[in-house]
Amino acid sequence: MSTSIVVPRWERTATEAFQPPVLLAALLIALPWGANPTAASLWWGISAALIVCGIPLAAVLLLVRRGVLTDHHVSVKEHRRPVMAGVLVLVLSYLTATILLQGPIEIVALLVATFLAGLVIAVVSPWWKISGHGMMMGGTIVALTTSWGVVGLLFVPVGLAVCWSRIRLQDHTGPQVISGFIYGLAFLGGIYAWIVT
Repeated sequence: MSTSIVVPRWERTATEAFQPPVLLAALLIALPWGANPTAASLWWGISAALIVCGIPLAAVLLLVRRGVLTDHHVSVKEHRRPVMAGVLVLVLSYLTATILLQGPIEIVALLVATFLAGLVIAVVSPWWKISGHGMMMGGTIVALTTSWGVVGLLFVPVGLAVCWSRIRLQDHTGPQVISGFIYGLAFLGGIYAWIVT
């Protein structure tokens, strides 16, 4: 007799709505706009979100459709390194342009943190599937709190719920999610906070 786990709808919704590229895109728009609500900040944020997050997500979805990847979360460990390499090239390219054109410091900080944290994830992923969702949840809590003060702490329950959803969906083990979350708090969030402040 086999048993199946019934996963509540909220867990799938949480994991999709707060997947790393979507959350990073939101941060790239919200943080510079929150610091300096001008058309230029909005333009920088939207263009960063489209180039750094939109293009890679579209490419991954195309590769899933063609059967090259199994799913848009890139669940197969061996597939993660080439996907991450492509993303990191885009991040580094946009980061360079942002620095040269003196774009918002929040975008520079997010992209430096994303690039450096992504390098480590790309190296570790073929052997151990650390949670990218967990990393983004931890990093987002620090970034929001750094930029918006205690209001940023309102994201803590969301971050914890998304981390829990990854475990409940059996996409990651508890240690993979917890490691990703702590790594995001300390490394991704720490780099962002260090650059912005």
